Amino acid sequence: MNSLESFARLAQAFGLTLVHSIWQIAVIWLIFRLLEWRLNRRHQSVYLLSLMAMLLSAVWSIATFAQEWARLKPVGMVLPPAESAMEAESLTLVSSRITTTLSQWESSKLWIENHAAQIGWVWLACAGLLWLRLIGGWWLAQRLRRSDVLPAAIAFQHLTSNWAKRLKINSKIQLLESPHIVEPLTLGFWKPVILFPMGMLLQLSPEQVEALLLHELAHIRRHDYLVNLFQLATEVCFFYHPLFWLLSREARSRREFCCDAVVLQHTPDPILYAKTLTNLQLSFLQPSTQFAMNATGKSRFTERILHIAGISPKRTARPNWLIAMMLPAIVALCSWWPLPTNYATAATNDTETDSVLDTTPPRNFVDPTTIAMPKTTVIPDVRDTKVLKDAGKKTEKQNQSVPVQMPTENIAIEVVKMNIFYIGVENPLRIAAAGIPASELRVQLIGNGTIEGSQGNYIVLVFQPGEITVRVTRQVGVGTKLVADQKYRVKSIPDPSPKMDGKYSSGPITAELMHNTKGIFVGWENFDFDAECIVVGFEATYLPLGEDPYSRNNKGGQWNSGVLEDIKKAKPGDTFFFDDIKVKCPGDVEPRNVGGLAFKIRKAE
Repeated sequence: MNSLESFARLAQAFGLTLVHSIWQIAVIWLIFRLLEWRLNRRHQSVYLLSLMAMLLSAVWSIATFAQEWARLKPVGMVLPPAESAMEAESLTLVSSRITTTLSQWESSKLWIENHAAQIGWVWLACAGLLWLRLIGGWWLAQRLRRSDVLPAAIAFQHLTSNWAKRLKINSKIQLLESPHIVEPLTLGFWKPVILFPMGMLLQLSPEQVEALLLHELAHIRRHDYLVNLFQLATEVCFFYHPLFWLLSREARSRREFCCDAVVLQHTPDPILYAKTLTNLQLSFLQPSTQFAMNATGKSRFTERILHIAGISPKRTARPNWLIAMMLPAIVALCSWWPLPTNYATAATNDTETDSVLDTTPPRNFVDPTTIAMPKTTVIPDVRDTKVLKDAGKKTEKQNQSVPVQMPTENIAIEVVKMNIFYIGVENPLRIAAAGIPASELRVQLIGNGTIEGSQGNYIVLVFQPGEITVRVTRQVGVGTKLVADQKYRVKSIPDPSPKMDGKYSSGPITAELMHNTKGIFVGWENFDFDAECIVVGFEATYLPLGEDPYSRNNKGGQWNSGVLEDIKKAKPGDTFFFDDIKVKCPGDVEPRNVGGLAFKIRKAE
């Protein structure tokens, strides 16, 4: 086997592995969700469980690749050579006819087998580009730890060394200040470095510096930098699978909870630590690199603050029966049945049955000479020129009996606002054909939608995502003639942006402005359609200065009496979080979550 064939075999094995990983990771994710529901309060256990799920996904895919690579290994089958080009062409026609007799499930498996190499090449190309991007990020991280950095003051360096000893960290840790970052972060595994923004150590109180240092040292003691490298590598390999990204996101979120637990074990004032993290979050600080371990961690931030303050969010005591019901269905769909050794057996309903020879050995390959063929199956010899020529002539005759007529008119179909149809709004459409009166054109939708209008101007309403076809025909006498078929994508309208009173985004705000607000509303900045989304509800968390936070559920967009009472109490230093803002937009069956807002009350100027 030459090198080109080896590469083709490699790509095919990768493609089949990718297809298998879709259901494999789905099964792993469902099992993880069931276990996570039981272990939700035990952050370290859920963290380890998510990492095990990611590792199992990688190991399972490696085993699948090894199995597919071995299966695709040539087995020495040699087909009798065709005696002429006509015989080879006729054999192709016979194979094509028999393939159409397979069931939808078998046809899908056959299509995947035939296109596995193309899938593999696409995956290799995308993964290669992502690896280059990842290596570039690593290089930037290494440059960040050396570019324009200065050692921190001796007192802070002693503080770092003392806490490292108390936490039983053997590595020598450098504490540096950098002008290129905006929040504390940790880089490196063998020689870890803690970076603070230039001047932050002097701006914070000693207790705040100590709390942030403890968080970064917790990352070092737990070897989170090394684990993060594993996550980044696997995310590149499984970039196409959204459930794998959910597993990785859960691991990162739980990692921050675990580091917070270390800080809480050694700090006498958890509220001070919560406020320090809140101040960093409200400054819109973003980590400089994906390789860094930073203190704020943007995932589930409000839940972290409540956890630090000793408040546990309410959680339904009812198990997620939907996941439990989905698990058997996914497992049932996981079965990857062996492809038939001879596809002729699938065509027993035909009056004439032919065989298809395949040089790629199917799963669980068995020498075909040891298989007894059914008596009703007729297998012609591929060297039988007469049988092949007759089959080819018959197929050619069938093809000639169905002439294909292509439309010849020049037609313009224009979606007026965007080249896409959105669910729940009116989508204007214009149609014009050169030399054809508009009154002779007939327009219809093929798919889940309606169209109304005339004289070239139409309004399209669509009801579910996917694809829809606009078909244009022309009235010719008593009949119609196809002019054009144009396909368009159908999507839900994009998520709107939540704002307090429709104009205030997250950030500092004066108490006077806060007192005059009425609620949370949503809208779009660059969306040309007339659509209105309604806020269904959200969770409001009030963190008074020097007091414990507490949360309320608010139905609708306007403040309820409880939230309004908290709003009226707002004073400088207080903080408000509005999380899980759920809205319902036109065409939505269920409300969608559009994120959250955070405001800190500042003094009026």
